[in-house]
Amino acid sequence: MSKPLIYALGVAAIYLLQACTPDCSTPLSSNIVLPPGPFQANTEIAVTANPSTLIQDRDFHLSIRKNNQTEISLLDSRFEKALDAAILMMPEEVHSSASILMSDPDCTGNLVPIGNSTSIQSKSFFVDNPFFITPAPPLIVIPSSPPSIPGNIVNDWFSPNNRRYCIWFKPELDDNGNELKTIKKGFFDADGNRKGSWELAAGCDNIEGTGELNHLNPITGIVDKENNLISIRIDRTSKNLGFEDFEGFFVDPNQMPAGTDYNIGGICNAQFGRSMPKLMYLVSQTTKRQLLLWRNDD
Repeated sequence: MSKPLIYALGVAAIYLLQACTPDCSTPLSSNIVLPPGPFQANTEIAVTANPSTLIQDRDFHLSIRKNNQTEISLLDSRFEKALDAAILMMPEEVHSSASILMSDPDCTGNLVPIGNSTSIQSKSFFVDNPFFITPAPPLIVIPSSPPSIPGNIVNDWFSPNNRRYCIWFKPELDDNGNELKTIKKGFFDADGNRKGSWELAAGCDNIEGTGELNHLNPITGIVDKENNLISIRIDRTSKNLGFEDFEGFFVDPNQMPAGTDYNIGGICNAQFGRSMPKLMYLVSQTTKRQLLLWRNDD
């Protein structure tokens, strides 16, 4: 057999193999999205892709540098159809350098890096951090429709993961005093009294925060109870931090993951025995981290 014929058959075989494995037509990691790092130790992150089939039935690994050597370990992971995302559990240890790898059985048979090199940090790293201001649940929440929408949303909503984090909602009202879907932007009146909707750092004995990044930031947006749609914008420009947009809806509080030690009831002391109040499920359009809020007035 002549060399040109052998070469032609080889090229044809390569194209046939690629036709059998269409995932190899483009770089595997090009359409895979990780949330911005660093990641918090012993918490979950959601990985998305377009199409989502790129991350289904895949194994994910963590690569770290330790003692001048590279160590690779398998991460606990699962694919959640409700989110169209792969959920990865980060290790308990803190690592200054870490990379996420994904198995590539269709093409190379190797582990392919996805996202940028990052780090695994302790919980304290994310306290009052200008890039991660809102508290996030340690376990990814799979949203589900609520059994009922709250009649009113006015006043204080707290994070079950950080008792000091609060959003004060003040909807516009119609002529009969009923809440409209538009949220009134936070402002101060002529007497210096706070009005409208705000992101706040709550405190005990009516003492609020002062210098926290999540304190005294005005909020605008809509809470459409009829269509179960929430879209708000937090204005942190007074702290040179720009805006952060959140989208979400009300969820069934009884569907929250077990083992997350949610704190409900009161700012300073949990009220044991009370039922889970109304719950908002929001996702930051900047960091993709989830934010849960419960209504203290329920």
